[in-house]
Amino acid sequence: MIIKKILCVFLYAVSILFLVINTLPLEISAQQSSKVHNLNKDEDYTTIQQAINAADFGDIIYARNGIYPENVVVNKTVSLIGENKFNTIIDGEGSGNVIFVSADNVTVAGFTIQNSGSILAVGGVYMDHSVGNKIIGNILRNNEYGVYLSYSSQNLIVNNTVSNNFYGIGSTSSENNTISQNDFLRNNHGIWLSYSVSNTICGNNVSSNLVEGVLLSACTNNIFSENRVINNINGFHIISSTHNDFFGNNVSMNQQAFFLSASSFNTFSRNNVSLNNYCAVLGASRNNLFSSNYIMNNINSFRIVTSHNNTIFHNNFINTLSNTTQQPYITESENFWDNEIEGNYWSEFNGSDENEDGISDTSYLINEGNEDNYPLMGPLTRFRIAVGIQSYTINVLCNSTISDFKHLRYPATRTNSLSFQVSGKANNIFCRICISHSLIEPPYKVTANNNTSLRSRIVHSNGTNSWLYLTCYCPEFETTIISISSLEQPLWYQLWFWAVVGLILVVIFLSVIVIKYRRTLSKQKKLIETYEVELQKKSKKHLETARALFKTDVKTRKSKIKIFEKKYNLKIRPRDNFEKIIRAVKLKRDRKKEDFD
Repeated sequence: MIIKKILCVFLYAVSILFLVINTLPLEISAQQSSKVHNLNKDEDYTTIQQAINAADFGDIIYARNGIYPENVVVNKTVSLIGENKFNTIIDGEGSGNVIFVSADNVTVAGFTIQNSGSILAVGGVYMDHSVGNKIIGNILRNNEYGVYLSYSSQNLIVNNTVSNNFYGIGSTSSENNTISQNDFLRNNHGIWLSYSVSNTICGNNVSSNLVEGVLLSACTNNIFSENRVINNINGFHIISSTHNDFFGNNVSMNQQAFFLSASSFNTFSRNNVSLNNYCAVLGASRNNLFSSNYIMNNINSFRIVTSHNNTIFHNNFINTLSNTTQQPYITESENFWDNEIEGNYWSEFNGSDENEDGISDTSYLINEGNEDNYPLMGPLTRFRIAVGIQSYTINVLCNSTISDFKHLRYPATRTNSLSFQVSGKANNIFCRICISHSLIEPPYKVTANNNTSLRSRIVHSNGTNSWLYLTCYCPEFETTIISISSLEQPLWYQLWFWAVVGLILVVIFLSVIVIKYRRTLSKQKKLIETYEVELQKKSKKHLETARALFKTDVKTRKSKIKIFEKKYNLKIRPRDNFEKIIRAVKLKRDRKKEDFD
């Protein structure tokens, strides 16, 4: 028995030794066989830097799986491609930049890039005055900056996992870069932009970062869209930044979803903001716009301190937990809570709507200087409908849940319709829907579950859109299908209509020309008459002047004539009548004319 135990122990020890002996050489062999291959030149190198140094413009450098303890400098246009992002590792070993890019149009894809230095601004990938680079499909971890852009533009950072860095990505004085579809996880700061302009940050997952999800400092005209910003202290922290656009983001489980400090003229629209301590905090920030945001189940809605002239409307404030009216906390601030037509929906505000237009007859007072004059009677939901290449946005105000919103067209019956489902706790529901005439023209036929047992009317129309208000009874917790349809006019009717419109326009045009011509002709006749009167006046004046000169001449010549008659013993009979002289001159002129003919 003892011999068997000793034998078993011996065999077990031999087996372990065999595994160790066979495994260790394989690992060493794997590292020794790690090679870098230039696909254009078909040459192998032992390090990535050697391959770059030997590469020509545009070469593709392929790194096989392995660990490359290097600080790579990319100073020429090449593409660095890793075999597998999990197993092709470039390790900076705690010193400097792991990859430093100073050339343009460089591609880095398929690597784990880790362990940069931690002094000053160093990173996993550092781009310096560099244009047109692509950082795609990498893992960047344990760096000061996962990616850092310094005075760099038109770069593309896509589909990377950026985790456990101090900054996930940093940008200083850089513009027109695109940061998209990346995961920024468990960094101190997920995304940091400073003095950066016109960048697009879209479709990223920015979650569980220790301080900031997204930090902006002195930035302008950047776009943040369709990002998931979850479980950070500040979702978006915006400092001294203007004219940035935040739309379609999902911002939840942060201390502050949006934190603005000394920032103005930014736009926040169509964001889903939920389960945060504060939806938005504004300090010394003016002229920002918050519109069409879905703000639900936050502990507090807005905190606004010394911030004026911000416009906040078309938002849904639902189930703010700290009070029963979603009343924002406001100090020394006056802001606009409606657009002078419509305001916000406050889920716990009980207003009345006697005229049935979807807007409360009573205003919602927040505090002195802050009042929603036109609170909405239900949540406002936006739906986007695509018909061919044309896209339409339709706003629906309803006190129940709307789903399955769609546009239908039946060419055989020339019918256009909008259809949607309504469900929820409310038995008596109302909907107010804004419909573009280019999508469906009035008049409208409205049905609920294929019957017309509901009331509907157009409450407003501006010539291009109609606001249709309808009410109906829906059984509790059952789905009701509402259809709004319109009959298309036949082609001949449309042609006839436009022909009549064209004829009317031609008649109006010709009438304007005739009226203008007659007015001009009348002015010309009056002017000619004025000229004729002036000429007659001047002619008469000339004759009187000539007559006066003639009489003066006759008087002065009388003494001279007498002397002449006495000296030469002659008798002279001068013409002493002005009219006779005129007749004589005219007679002489007529005789000359007859002689000439």
